[in-house]
Amino acid sequence: MTEHEQQSTKIVDGVTHINWDIARKHRFAQNVVPPRPADWPPQVTPVSISGLVLIGIDETTNELFWDGKRIITEKRFSDYERRLALVGLAIAGIGVAATVVQAWAAVVGLPVK
Repeated sequence: MTEHEQQSTKIVDGVTHINWDIARKHRFAQNVVPPRPADWPPQVTPVSISGLVLIGIDETTNELFWDGKRIITEKRFSDYERRLALVGLAIAGIGVAATVVQAWAAVVGLPVK
């Protein structure tokens, strides 16, 4: 039996045994049909069925891992984006304050019957 024909996992007495070398060697899909979507970057390759054993989750933190390396699934704002958000917040706050003052002036200016 050739290495390509070997399974990356096998079950013995109800316990799954993983051959990590085979799983890593065949982690990407080879002859993909249909071809990858046109909007995928050219360096992105689909994961094969045997490559799925390389995905793991830390049960204590619920973090996702690929072949033992943590997958970062968050994006932080840059300093420029934070400053821009603060400027926008300040402008919005000034607008709200001006509206409140205008409404107060309109209520005070109402004639009393």
